[in-house]
Amino acid sequence: MISFGPDRAPELLAHPGLVPPPAAPGPPGTLGWLRTSVARFATGGDHARRRTQAADLLVDMDLDVLRLRAEVLACIALEDAPLDVMDRIARDVPVRTLAEALGAPGLDPAAVRTVAAAYLTGDAAPETDAAVAALVAVFGGVPDEPTAARIGLLVQACEATAALIGNTLAAGGGLDPTDLAAQLRDDPPVKATTRTAATETEGLRPGGTARIQLDGTAPFGAGPHACPGRDQALAIATGVCEALKRVSPPTGSIAYEPLPNLRIPAAIHVRMNP
Repeated sequence: MISFGPDRAPELLAHPGLVPPPAAPGPPGTLGWLRTSVARFATGGDHARRRTQAADLLVDMDLDVLRLRAEVLACIALEDAPLDVMDRIARDVPVRTLAEALGAPGLDPAAVRTVAAAYLTGDAAPETDAAVAALVAVFGGVPDEPTAARIGLLVQACEATAALIGNTLAAGGGLDPTDLAAQLRDDPPVKATTRTAATETEGLRPGGTARIQLDGTAPFGAGPHACPGRDQALAIATGVCEALKRVSPPTGSIAYEPLPNLRIPAAIHVRMNP
């Protein structure tokens, strides 16, 4: 593995010789099936087709509706305060909001969180495959590319959007769109991504791994695999943060999950403003 600094991220993420690590296949309706059926791990024509499917789902979403619905759902959750924002809101509301926009209002966010935990590594377990199967059932029961596109959008939004919300709250500043933008610029939640060398390039032999650090210049990635849901994620995060203006700022130290590529608070316990 060779590590590259964030100054080279836009260039390397667009490099044709560096591609996403290949995904191991699996039976229909499992984690392996999902990873080999989405744009995230694909290249060439498969990637272009699957990315278009995801983009078509996103383009129909009204950003104002996403923002307002996220605020409403977060306000409903706050009725049970004090609570852990990360568990009850940051990891829950964005998934519910996006699921509603995708036509699945009854979807269980816990299933998405289970899949998200293994999505990048591909480390499947019986509970992970069961969660994928449950999500396939919610979207009509057919394990095809359109279904995978819907599940992929939810899974990829889950932890990254939760991290953006949690980190903005933990920073102790305001909770306006400008504060979200500053958080993305100064301390983006996704710290790095990896690519595999398809050919000998950048000092790597074919099959070698490049670890590319990210910063505020590419918080949603870059190149052909840049996140297509940037505007939707920001709209949802903005709505959640608007609701969180009703809570007292967190006090004390905040522990973070021990993840190499994602900066996300483990828990943030809050109370309503007096």
